[in-house]
Amino acid sequence: MKEHLNENTLYATVAMLVSDGKPLILVVEGPDDHLMLKDHCSDDLFLLEGTGGREQILRTAALARQRHLERVRFLVDRDYDDYGESGWLGQSNVFVSRGHDCFLDIVIADPRLLHKVVEVHSASATRRPSASGSRAMPAPESVVVDAIELALNLAAVRIVAARRGLNLTFASFAFGPLKASEFNARSIANTVLVRSAYCDDHEVILDESAEVHEEISSLPVPPIGDHDLFAALARILSTYDVKISDKTLQRTFIAIAAMTCDAVMKTSWYEEIKDWSSSHGYMGLDCLNVALAA
Repeated sequence: MKEHLNENTLYATVAMLVSDGKPLILVVEGPDDHLMLKDHCSDDLFLLEGTGGREQILRTAALARQRHLERVRFLVDRDYDDYGESGWLGQSNVFVSRGHDCFLDIVIADPRLLHKVVEVHSASATRRPSASGSRAMPAPESVVVDAIELALNLAAVRIVAARRGLNLTFASFAFGPLKASEFNARSIANTVLVRSAYCDDHEVILDESAEVHEEISSLPVPPIGDHDLFAALARILSTYDVKISDKTLQRTFIAIAAMTCDAVMKTSWYEEIKDWSSSHGYMGLDCLNVALAA
């Protein structure tokens, strides 16, 4: 009952905005997406933060499509739907991230943004004297590569769970308790299975996780989520005695991305939103507002 209430409440909000004469409406998944994209919107495009999670947003998209709300579109994360069963992402009024999520699309479009996040938060460590006892800070690019690799190990376990349809406990997975020797798919899979109190096919799942890690390591777009990436980045930085939370890293990235047009404009959904907006005679995502604010 609660699911349908959320779905209908979101649809009612969308319908009200349409009746109020909003030229175009784009519904995004949550507050972080809204915060990152709002300054990239023209005056023609009303950006609405969705409620109830991705599945509720997709149900609302289905309602909007059935009722022919042509000036409303929805932007959602792909998540791990390529590895499991999902019939949601083929909706004509839904824009979908190319990678796991919209944040990762921006990271891939312009890696310098994440490099800058690392540079800012590791500045004090870079200036430390060599006799301090801490490991010397490498270049930001090297830190990011290590963080992506660590996150890929968790992604492998998520993919195994998606393929097998397993209900494992991934919520708030923390890399912090892991030792450096445990930065691998088998150890992470074991941690997830123990947390989930899941005993069936234990060794088989560990082996599959290691195999999937090899499978996805060479992909041009790493199938990792933004939360996993920032958690991994925080853990890698901690090995250099840089203590910073994943939330702080993500907020810094949002601040930089919100004021940077190039990366947003290189995403697939930017072009799709632009084409949809143009088909109705309006401007959708636009960097004019960002340029004026700078």
